[in-house]
Amino acid sequence: MSPRAAGFVALALAFSFAACSGSAPSQEFGKADATQITQMVKDFTKAYNAKDVEKIGTYFAADAAIMPANRSTLRGVDAVKGFYKERVTVDGATDLAIEVQGIEGHGPLAYYAGTFSLNLKPAGGAERRDRGKVIWILRKLGGQWRFEWQIMSSDLPPVVPEPSAPPAK
Repeated sequence: MSPRAAGFVALALAFSFAACSGSAPSQEFGKADATQITQMVKDFTKAYNAKDVEKIGTYFAADAAIMPANRSTLRGVDAVKGFYKERVTVDGATDLAIEVQGIEGHGPLAYYAGTFSLNLKPAGGAERRDRGKVIWILRKLGGQWRFEWQIMSSDLPPVVPEPSAPPAK
């Protein structure tokens, strides 16, 4: 066999072995991913109810964004933590409960759809109960799921503050 023919045979064998070796493993979204996200949401809820804003921040990707009801979009972990700090202190949010409606994903992206309820006990304001729905988009980073986007929508109308009394003359 000529050296040129031997080279072609070697090249053909190399391509054959490569073709038979299969493709690279895929990042399929599976039950383990859904379980990890479910646990993360439980841990997030626990941190929220404990008013642990630093812990809440650990569940978000560095460039995360949230779209709270009746508010502008907030971007970055510091803005997210600022929102949650205001929520649990100024608004007096407590007793958060989240019920999953669905968790689906593909590769390193997933979404979590659910409903929420919580109590609001603002200092100097009337206590009230809120309920609504959430869509959260997550990304798997370094083997851990993190919130990339949170979208929240209350089922109740926004509270309109009472008009202040005109100044006395």
